[in-house]
Amino acid sequence: MLKLTLLPARQGDCLWITYGREEAAHHLVIDGGPEKAGTLWSHIQSRMTAAPDRKLHIDLLVVTHVDNDHIGGVLEVIENLPSGLTIGEIWFNAYRHLLPPDKLGPPQGDRLSKALDRLQPAVPWNVGFDEGPVVIPDQGALPRRTRQDGMTITLLGPDRPQLARLAGVWAKVVAEEEMTVKGKREADDLLGRKEPWPPDITTLAQRKFQSDTGEANGSSIALLVEYDGKRILCAADAHAVPLANALTRLPDEEERIRLSAFKLSHHGSRKSTSSELLKLVACERYLISTDGSYFGHPDPEAIARVLVNAGKNPKLIFNYDVSFTNRSKKGRVRGAPAYESVFPERGAQGREIVFLP
Repeated sequence: MLKLTLLPARQGDCLWITYGREEAAHHLVIDGGPEKAGTLWSHIQSRMTAAPDRKLHIDLLVVTHVDNDHIGGVLEVIENLPSGLTIGEIWFNAYRHLLPPDKLGPPQGDRLSKALDRLQPAVPWNVGFDEGPVVIPDQGALPRRTRQDGMTITLLGPDRPQLARLAGVWAKVVAEEEMTVKGKREADDLLGRKEPWPPDITTLAQRKFQSDTGEANGSSIALLVEYDGKRILCAADAHAVPLANALTRLPDEEERIRLSAFKLSHHGSRKSTSSELLKLVACERYLISTDGSYFGHPDPEAIARVLVNAGKNPKLIFNYDVSFTNRSKKGRVRGAPAYESVFPERGAQGREIVFLP
C-alpha cells in the first residue's frame, strides 16, 4: 500500500505519505504548510482521534527549507508536541548545518532548531546523516537511505554551495519569514502570471526559462521516494538546474527516468520548472500544491511546459479547486496533448493519490 495526500496547505506544501501494510502503516511527512493554517496540526489530531489508542508515530518528518509556507506548520507541532505523538526522525538543515564547522560564525538560532534541541534525544535530528547536514556530495553516488518496510529515499538536493549561499543571508531570510507570518510583508515578486486560460500553449512553453534565484528555495531538500516499484519525486521549492543535474546522476538505464508522480517545485512557478528538467523524466501524474494565494500559482507557463513535454494523457493533480487551479479543467488545449485535471472530491480536505500495485 502506498498513498500520498496533498493536504490543503494554502499556498504551501504539506505532503503525507503512508505506506506498508494497512494494519502496520508507516508515515513519511514532508513539510507542514504555513503557520496559523493549522494544516499539519489538524491532520495529526484527526489521525490520533481515529486511532484506538489515540497515538500516532511519524517515521520521518522532513522540513525541506525555512520558508514559512513549508516550515510554519511544523513549528506549531514541534513547539507544542501533542501527547501520544512520536517522531522517529526529522530531517532539517538549520543554520548550524549550512557551513563546515570551522567556518561557522556565532550561532544564529531559529525557532525550530531551538525546539528540536529541547526535544533531544526523543526526536532524532538528521541521524541518517550522522547529525550533519542533509546534503548531496559534489560528485559520486547520491545519498540513499532505506527506511521501514523497504522504502528507499534518494537525496537530490541541496548541495554544499546552495547551503553556503543560504548561510550568507540566513538572518535576512528568517526575519522576512517572521514578517510574512505576522502579515506585514507584501509579496515582492509575483511569480505567478495571470494570462487568460487557455493560452497559446506552444508559444508559452517555448518562452526562455529564467530560473528562481532565491537562496531559501535553492536550499530545499528534494527527494526521490521509492516503494513497491513506485517512484515519487518530491521537489519542494528546488531550483530546476541543480535538480536536473542530480537526476542525471541516478543509476538509471532508461532514457527518461520513470516516475509515478512528480510534485512540481515551488507550487508550479514558471521559474522552477524548465523544459530541460521535464525532458529527463517520464511521468503520468504532476502534483501541484497551492491555493493560488500570494503568488498566483500555478503559473500557466509552467503548466504549458508540462503539457508539451509530458507525453500522452498526463494528469494534473491539485489539492485545491479554486480560480487559479480550475482554469485548467478543460481537458484539451490547442497545441497540447489531451490531459486530465484532478481536484479534491467534494467535501474532501486536499487530494489523496493511491498508487496501485
